[in-house]
Amino acid sequence: MALGDNIKKLREERQLTQQQLADTLYVSRQTVCRWENGTRCPDLIMAKRLAAEFGISLDELISDQDLEELSAEKYPFHTDRIKRRKQLEEKQKRILEFIQIVGGIVLLISVFCRVQLEIRVPVWCFLIALCAEAAAFAARYRISRELDRLY
Repeated sequence: MALGDNIKKLREERQLTQQQLADTLYVSRQTVCRWENGTRCPDLIMAKRLAAEFGISLDELISDQDLEELSAEKYPFHTDRIKRRKQLEEKQKRILEFIQIVGGIVLLISVFCRVQLEIRVPVWCFLIALCAEAAAFAARYRISRELDRLY
């Protein structure tokens, strides 16, 4: 049930005319009529006053149908596309952190081996690190391409 239908139903249950409700809320009868027809909506303060007048909560006054319509029509940021973008951005962030950590560990190991142990780091260590970094960069590139398509 829509907000206007709720207002009309609650008003009629209390056996009030549009004029009586308007007088109680200090608005015009036409305003109440527009709320009930759905051509206008009360602002937040007036909606709270309406709910208090009817002795119900604001949530009860505003139906779930209105909330679903509002989020789907006026706030498209709840769409699956936006959720997918956020997931991809989070993956991209984790991949960049991985790249930084692997690079830092390789640098730390090579400096430690050269300075403390006075030995060279085996080539296979660098190759493993290079492969891990290359895989991370490839994954990041693929995610970037998908993000470009979503924007």
